[in-house]
Amino acid sequence: PNGAGKTTTFRALLGLTRLDGGEVQVMGHPVPAELTAVAKQLGAIVEEPGSIRSLSGRINLEVAADTLGFGHDRIDELLDFVGLVGDAGRSVGDYSKGMRQRLALAAALLADPRLLILDEPLDGLDPAGQHAFRARLRDLATEGRTVVVSSHDLSDVEQLADYVVVIDQGRLVAQGPLADLLGAGTTRIVVEDPGEAAAVLVAAGFQCSSDGTSLLVDTGDGSGLVRALAAAGIYPSEVRPARSSLEAVFLGITGGL
Repeated sequence: PNGAGKTTTFRALLGLTRLDGGEVQVMGHPVPAELTAVAKQLGAIVEEPGSIRSLSGRINLEVAADTLGFGHDRIDELLDFVGLVGDAGRSVGDYSKGMRQRLALAAALLADPRLLILDEPLDGLDPAGQHAFRARLRDLATEGRTVVVSSHDLSDVEQLADYVVVIDQGRLVAQGPLADLLGAGTTRIVVEDPGEAAAVLVAAGFQCSSDGTSLLVDTGDGSGLVRALAAAGIYPSEVRPARSSLEAVFLGITGGL
């Protein structure tokens, strides 16, 4: 939810905020004490990406590279990657928000980092801008980088994420592979007597619950469910995969609106 602590968490990972307690480690190094040991393996966009709007996109990247102690040899490659080659000479003040976000991504990649931390990078982008940015994030992940993205737009998360962490009021309340959170490996069955069917399935080693109209059964690879019911003379009128939306899962975890 808004105000849950997403940006604060990212600022803590980057050594940008003082901790009240606990500790943070990034790639095995405590932060901020050993941040310099991992700084050149990190790239980040946190809150509104900074840029000098009176300068061109290319010069902004050159200034960022000089500030961070990097050469200019990757700038053309990065401009091409984020789709800004044709606009590299334009003033950043004339860029759309999506273009400024893509420029910020290029700046975050100057170090060729192993880990990218991106705070709501798709926020405020139009549909075309979101599509382009998501495509670039997928490309980065396929290169073997770890990309950590915060968002409260659950459709973005559902399209992008392999692994999801939910925080609420500053506390971690759920985490796991996206497929697990959405109920992959769960089957919905409709039978005349759900209680009898549940007893048979539990005795056969299945885990199941009821949503009031049907049974939800953790079927793993799906084998044996119908066979177990048929052996007891129970024949479902409906058997189908059950998959929740991330929105439904999120509202259930956080207590709704």
